[in-house]
Amino acid sequence: MKNNDAQYLGSARASRAFSGASPESSQRIRYSKRRLPHFERPWAKYAVSFSTYQRRPLAAEERDLALQSLRYGHEHRQYNLYAACVMTDHVHLLFEPQIKDESATGRAVFWSLTEILHGIKSSSAHRINKMRGTTGPVWEKESFDRVIRSESDLQEKFSYICRNPWDSKVAGQNGDYPWLWTQDMSSAGAPKTARGARALPN
Repeated sequence: MKNNDAQYLGSARASRAFSGASPESSQRIRYSKRRLPHFERPWAKYAVSFSTYQRRPLAAEERDLALQSLRYGHEHRQYNLYAACVMTDHVHLLFEPQIKDESATGRAVFWSLTEILHGIKSSSAHRINKMRGTTGPVWEKESFDRVIRSESDLQEKFSYICRNPWDSKVAGQNGDYPWLWTQDMSSAGAPKTARGARALPN
């Protein structure tokens, strides 16, 4: 793989080209391995989740800070965020990385999953630790990500994230959940109550 290709596919460490009998093998794809495999390709959408360190619960104010960090990259055009939900001990988000830069050859360099998630975790961890008056990890190092493969897959993941507080019984049956975010709560179809959550397709 040429250096330009590596840049195009992302800049995470320990990455290599993936060449298997994959349905996506004809497209540019990145495979990087830590404890879990992560696949990336340009203009892909991803459903990602990650947990707090040792599943330590987040207080309401700490979830506020985590949600602010999730929105930061969207507001600064690192990624297009479709849905985000900060639960008591884990986070769900659905997003599409955007172009970071374009090379002299016209090839687009996208924000990588590694860069995006590091930014979210490090900024929120710093602010949460400051609030707690502590130091140390706030999030588990590993994240779980899945490439969205179709419109129906996108809708399914969007609905899952939006229903999660009520399906998990974290939110009251008729209550709102302040740490659920979509670009437009009404037009995007994100529920504000359990009734709205149950109305979304499974």
